[in-house]
Amino acid sequence: MAAIQNFFRQRWVISLVGLLAISIFIWFVGPLIAIAGSEPFKSEFNRLLIIAVLIFGWGAMNLFRQQKERKEQDESIQHLLEVDSLNDNEAASEIDVMRERIDRAVQIITKDGKGKKNLYNLPWYVLIGPPGTGKTSALKHSGLEFPLSDALGSDSVSGIGGTRHCDWWFTNKAVLIDTAGRYTTQDSQVQVDSKAWYGFLGLLKKYRKQRPINGAIVTLSLASMMTQTRTERGLHARAIKNRLQELKNQLGMQFPIYVLLTKADLIAGFNEFFSDLSKEKREEFLGFVFPREVEDERGVISLFNKEFHDLLESLDKRMMQRLEMEEDLDKRSLMFEFPKQLRCLQANLDEFLTEIFAQNKFEEPSMIRGVFIVSSLQEGMPIDRIMLETSQGLGLGRPPLRLSSKDSCTYFVKKLFEDVIFKEQLLGTVNRHHQKQSSWLRRSAYVICAGVSALAVTLWMMSYQWNNHLISRTDTQIKEVQHLIHTQDIDLRDNLIPSVDVLNQIMMLPMVNTEQQEEKGKVRSLGLYQGEKIEQSAKAAYHNALVNYFSPFIEDILLSELRSNEHHREYLYETLKTYLMLFNDDKLDPEHVLGWFSYYYEQAYSGVLNEGLRSDLEQHTKNYINQTEKGLYLSNDAVSDARQVLTQMSLSERAYQRMKLQFIKSHVPSFRLTDVLGARSLEQFERRSGKPLSMGISGFYTYNGFHSIFQLQIGRTVKALMEENWVYGDEIDARNIDHDLAIAGVRERYFRDYIHEWRSLLEDLQLKPTSDLKSSLDQTDTLVSSERPMESLLKAVRREVALTQIALSQNEKAAAEVASNVAKVKLSGTADTLRRYRPSDDKNFNLSLPGKEVEDAFEDIIQITDQDFEDIHQALSSLKKYLADLSSSGNNQRVAYKSMLNGTLSGEVAASINHARQLLPKPFDSWLGELSSGSAKLAEKGSRVHLNTLWTNKVYKPYQRSIQGRYPFNPSAQREVTLKDFSRFFGYGGTLDSFFNEYLAPFVDTSKSVWRFEQEIGVSQNTLAIFQRADRIRQAFFEPDNTLRVDFGMKPIYLDQHITSFSLELGGQNLVYRHGPARIQTLSWPSKHPVARIIFTPPDSRREISHTFEGEWGMFKLLDQSLKARPESRRDNIVMIDLRGNKVQLELIPRSTMNPFWSNDMERFRCPQTL
Repeated sequence: MAAIQNFFRQRWVISLVGLLAISIFIWFVGPLIAIAGSEPFKSEFNRLLIIAVLIFGWGAMNLFRQQKERKEQDESIQHLLEVDSLNDNEAASEIDVMRERIDRAVQIITKDGKGKKNLYNLPWYVLIGPPGTGKTSALKHSGLEFPLSDALGSDSVSGIGGTRHCDWWFTNKAVLIDTAGRYTTQDSQVQVDSKAWYGFLGLLKKYRKQRPINGAIVTLSLASMMTQTRTERGLHARAIKNRLQELKNQLGMQFPIYVLLTKADLIAGFNEFFSDLSKEKREEFLGFVFPREVEDERGVISLFNKEFHDLLESLDKRMMQRLEMEEDLDKRSLMFEFPKQLRCLQANLDEFLTEIFAQNKFEEPSMIRGVFIVSSLQEGMPIDRIMLETSQGLGLGRPPLRLSSKDSCTYFVKKLFEDVIFKEQLLGTVNRHHQKQSSWLRRSAYVICAGVSALAVTLWMMSYQWNNHLISRTDTQIKEVQHLIHTQDIDLRDNLIPSVDVLNQIMMLPMVNTEQQEEKGKVRSLGLYQGEKIEQSAKAAYHNALVNYFSPFIEDILLSELRSNEHHREYLYETLKTYLMLFNDDKLDPEHVLGWFSYYYEQAYSGVLNEGLRSDLEQHTKNYINQTEKGLYLSNDAVSDARQVLTQMSLSERAYQRMKLQFIKSHVPSFRLTDVLGARSLEQFERRSGKPLSMGISGFYTYNGFHSIFQLQIGRTVKALMEENWVYGDEIDARNIDHDLAIAGVRERYFRDYIHEWRSLLEDLQLKPTSDLKSSLDQTDTLVSSERPMESLLKAVRREVALTQIALSQNEKAAAEVASNVAKVKLSGTADTLRRYRPSDDKNFNLSLPGKEVEDAFEDIIQITDQDFEDIHQALSSLKKYLADLSSSGNNQRVAYKSMLNGTLSGEVAASINHARQLLPKPFDSWLGELSSGSAKLAEKGSRVHLNTLWTNKVYKPYQRSIQGRYPFNPSAQREVTLKDFSRFFGYGGTLDSFFNEYLAPFVDTSKSVWRFEQEIGVSQNTLAIFQRADRIRQAFFEPDNTLRVDFGMKPIYLDQHITSFSLELGGQNLVYRHGPARIQTLSWPSKHPVARIIFTPPDSRREISHTFEGEWGMFKLLDQSLKARPESRRDNIVMIDLRGNKVQLELIPRSTMNPFWSNDMERFRCPQTL
């Protein structure tokens, strides 16, 4: 049974079955297939020829595939077996030896007397491990049966005593390949060993393509685990890991791995511990098998410690039994220490195995199945690690080594191979490439066979069922339709949807729809078709339904539209024409009639919900038009009334309206801004109406539309309308219509709409408003880029509106070239002939065409020249340079200010832009105006930002520190402005004066009583008043040499009689008055001593009444107090001092009209945070 399954799984067998299925399909089903009316498979010769070609192709394909696979496999093997020409003679020799041995092994297997066994009948296992780990000894003394030992002369294809290359061991259940230990470590001759190892893998792939190996056995010496350093163990672990990864990668498969811990007899106590075991017990295995999967991210190797611990516990239990049985104290000591010896190795083993088998996300995990302890030969000196470590810890010498006296025998090997390893021979995967290829081939063949078989079997069943269903369905539907006709009021005018449903059911009777009939007949007849028997009666029923129920609906629609559309005369004309066509088969145009009704249904029953209803009505209308008998009755009154209305519309108007309806959507592409402007330019434009830029002008109103449609169709349209006089009946005689006059009227209407369309588009187009410098620069940069959108748009519009001009000649070179080419053929030497092809000069001449009205309307666009375009480009370039200077600087606000200072925008750039605006037609000129004004506003904004930055740093911050909120600027403040700060801020060349002179003075007219800006720089007029107020403060307090000095006089006018004298002390300056003649005392502020003191002396001079006004501003504090007591002092300069009821009046005499006395400039002075 297995042989049969294997036979049918072969690729060529599967493909052969598919070929037979296809051939059967072609032979039996082919004659039933028709393609576009042709039956290519009807002839027997054709079918035989096609089947022969398929068979030949199948054979050639199989042969080609076999050769290709063999070639690819050989190339892959050869790549693995290749050795370099230099220093690889030894590797090549080793590969030759291995090839010779594996050839011999394969011959032995295939010649075995058991018949059909091949390379895949026995599992193959590879033994790998460092040198001296006991791989060969374990096999030699395993107790396995080697049935081919007689043929080989030994147990393997090689010998023992250290494996030089690879030994092949043939047991009755498996083939074991013992590899040289140096292939694993590759630590002697790296290149030679590596090449030999890869050559060995290549040989495996060559002879066992599907499953190169069934598993790998890794041998580790327990003696090495005890004696090697951690570094040495790590190197061996990584070497083994690399060999396992190379096995998986090169062979393309996953396989189980078994770890054998060999030379267990070299652990002190091993022989004594197990010496009591019988032969059967020694053949069992000692170790543990891992589960297939675990949840630990490190993989199954994470279970090693647990399993090893369980193993040690079982040994501890056995130890108690052995101690009771053994009388020799030395042996009992060794037995007692043996489990501890193994426990000492646990950490090393765990670290070693984890290094090899721990999972990571960069490598495919290895399938480790178990760890087992074995012993083959009890040779060498046992190692007592516990005694060694104890002696070293106590500072004693090495303990005496004890030799085992027992004869050698094998422990724990045979059942390990037979009951564990060999039983899991199918656990590994097959070669992925081979598996995938075979799987897809089988699936494809199964699908093809199943599909062809199902199709061949079901076609006739479908045909029978369909025809049977056709008969029963027809009978059922006829009964349903008869029931509906008798039970429902079928009237499409009053009960539309139910009536249409009835018509649909009648139309859906089998064989009514010819298209459905043909489609179903081709697919489902197969010789059983019954449609002819049903067709005649079904079509007759549907025809009667259209005449009886649909005809009144059609008539009602047409008459209603004729009576209600007298104001839409072109539509009325088409309606009347449609109506009359239904009564005149000679004039009937089914496409025209169906188009009219489709339009009507779309208007009358609009919306998505009515889409199905419209589709049904259109189908019934189409069927109604195509049948001969329509059941209509002509309404002469409706026709007469419609004709009377139509005669009121001129022929030219009807012709133009018809042309619009026919050609507003034509083959001539529409004019779209998206086709004229580049993608970058489109981002800078928008339409005022909000319409998208892609919405343009119909191709009917373009240059191409004018010449290729309007000019060609105008005469035909007028002529066609004149010939359709049958629509008007006897009302109009076409012979009385002036053809030329009608054409002129059509042109007039066309040109009117032509001009309107283009003006509307241009007036609706504008540049997008910009909000910042970057967007303005981007917009200007786009305008001057290689796209030149304004120039492109103007030229495009000019091409579309210059309707009267068309270039007919080429330049002189082209004309001469044409003449020369023709002359070479037939007309050489004839000057008259050359003149036919060459014009008299190099200038183009133009032919005047209709369309002058449009050109006159757009004369300013047509007349713009290339030089004008260049001037416009230069103007935009200068504006772009100006904006780029603003943007490129690290402080573009400063550049904006400097541009205002230098008059760049208001001077050169503005003049250039204004000149460009004069060259541009409307509305293009307004675009430049908006662009220029927007740039000026951005410059003002940048200038204002720059000035505000300077103002904040140079003026406002010093003002906050030393002026704001202090006396005398805040009369109620306790803190004063120091005279030093006052001079620094308000003096000539001070903070305010310097800022004004440096940044604002060039733009300010100071000659008027109220200062004004001569040019807008982004600073408000109210801000300028601050500087004018500061200037008045400066003139009042400071001398021209910037000295802070205020000179004035004081003259006593009145002193209370009870006061003997009054004194005013102003820092060392004294004014004394004793009721005598009044004299003017000259005073000056500020003085050396920054105080002002008033003293009233009564008759009793020992009791002076005085008050001191502290601070450098004491004099002004005195005047402020006086002003509060006598507000009119501001008008007459009379200072009234009242101290505790003692009064004196003094006349203040300023030295200049520009004086600080009584002025509210300081009190009103405020520095804003921003200008």
